[in-house]
Amino acid sequence: MTVGHAIWPDQLTDDERACLRPGLPEQLDRSPRVLIVGGGMLGLATAAACVRAGPGSVVVIERDWLGAGASGGAAGLLMPEAHDGVDPPALVDLARLSLEAWRELDQSWPGGVGLMEVQWSGHRQARVNPLRAIARVAAHLPCVIGGVEARAVAIEGGRVGSVQTTIGEMRPDNVVFATGTPPRIDGLEVSVPASEVKGHMLVTEPTALQPPAAMVLLARSIEGGRLMIGGTLDVGDEERVVRPQVIATMLAELEAAWPAAHGLSVAYQWACFRPAHPDLLPVIDRVPSLSNAWMTYGHYKTGILMAPATGRALAEWIRSGDQPPEVRAFAVDRLLASKGAEQRGLDSH
Repeated sequence: MTVGHAIWPDQLTDDERACLRPGLPEQLDRSPRVLIVGGGMLGLATAAACVRAGPGSVVVIERDWLGAGASGGAAGLLMPEAHDGVDPPALVDLARLSLEAWRELDQSWPGGVGLMEVQWSGHRQARVNPLRAIARVAAHLPCVIGGVEARAVAIEGGRVGSVQTTIGEMRPDNVVFATGTPPRIDGLEVSVPASEVKGHMLVTEPTALQPPAAMVLLARSIEGGRLMIGGTLDVGDEERVVRPQVIATMLAELEAAWPAAHGLSVAYQWACFRPAHPDLLPVIDRVPSLSNAWMTYGHYKTGILMAPATGRALAEWIRSGDQPPEVRAFAVDRLLASKGAEQRGLDSH
């Protein structure tokens, strides 16, 4: 979820904005090969990968407008090398695969996805306007529908037999839940520890200042001569508001590290609620006990970065039936085990 006024919608063309609010098509395949629940970057990237993986229809449903969740408030940084030595190797490896997948998608998808190259510590990295990337991917998918919510699933013989939505029943061959946080849908038993971590971001008015390389993780130059600053980790703050005192502190910290930044004016400020698990790693897995259902959520600060590689892995898993090795570290079992251990500890008291 994102609150406040992010810069990303204001950078879009009218056609791109229209792509974020797709309506109901005249003809809807209610028995698609793949139904994807969730219209953020991960859902759209998964849909793109499924379309490219083979024949059969692919349908995406989103309860709001595309990118309305954490995707629309993300920084859009595609910088796997910033995670090296900080995050587990499996996450860094997937991030590197995903940056290459972003580059391939930008070259092969009609009109590209708006990838912009970035240099960081001698490495070629990249960034995107996350809403532009979502809009451009959605524009060339066969069926994306906004304003449609998945309400319940019916399990038939170890499979999702049907999905009840606000526009009626759908009976997909396969379903992917790309819902940011764990899906809360009647009939789907997925209970894992999860939360949202709030983070503030801001963008300045245009300035001639160019932040030195040492400031790249504090302030980054973006289009229009603006600086993007953030995001914070506001652990424990669950209120859906932008806090002026946090914005002021962000500017003060930047000025302390880089005195030339004194006097910068704020043009945009927003807060993003990042879905996360206790270990800050995502889930990319098949739904336990269901042969035709997959899920991905809890990507914390890496959802935009990880989207193409995650989508490609899920599409290949659906096609082949085999778990791709690059996502084995992100199985849901690790969270179910930790939850069970926690419960056993409580029961012993």
